[in-house]
Amino acid sequence: MHLFFKYLLVVIVITCLQTKSYATKPYRSKLIAEVHKLHDQSQQGDKDATKLLVGKLEQLTQKDPKHHLMQAYLGSAYTLASRDAFPGPNKINLLKKGLKKMDQAVEAVPKDVFVRFIRAVNNYHLPTFINRRDNARADFEVLLETIRSKPKAYTADIRQAIHYYAGLSYKQLKREEDAKESWVEGVHILATSDLAKKMNAQLSKL
Repeated sequence: MHLFFKYLLVVIVITCLQTKSYATKPYRSKLIAEVHKLHDQSQQGDKDATKLLVGKLEQLTQKDPKHHLMQAYLGSAYTLASRDAFPGPNKINLLKKGLKKMDQAVEAVPKDVFVRFIRAVNNYHLPTFINRRDNARADFEVLLETIRSKPKAYTADIRQAIHYYAGLSYKQLKREEDAKESWVEGVHILATSDLAKKMNAQLSKL
């Protein structure tokens, strides 16, 4: 999952610095970078990073409940904490809390591409028995519709990242034609990018 957050971090920081509408929101590049680093370490299995991430994000969201990007990150962090927890009620409760937190963030700002993207990628990676794969697919369809309707509003990086993961989500659900369409369209955005190479690699496997 960390590949997605690498691209998300770059796009959010650039947006914060260049786009007035985002500059008015509580998104801070230094903060985003710190959260991203911890999330990346957590995703790679660092349990100490997971604990630090959850603690930091809980403090941030308590101070600023309307910081929906951090709320979405917190939801993702809870699911990572659930992964690390011993089997039992706490493990289940952390997972439920994480899913609820991400759902609340998306409900609060349904048009925020970054917030919805966090939930979509997180849900895509969850085990089958959690029953969130259809949710991930639905999120990616909303994201694809958004970037298709306003392509100039988003960088090539974020558009290709959406196409890449949307294709993976479709493939996961055995919808290979939809996956192919998403990847082919994504490659055409910028054929020389690393993500284009990854999409071409996936297309060669179909």
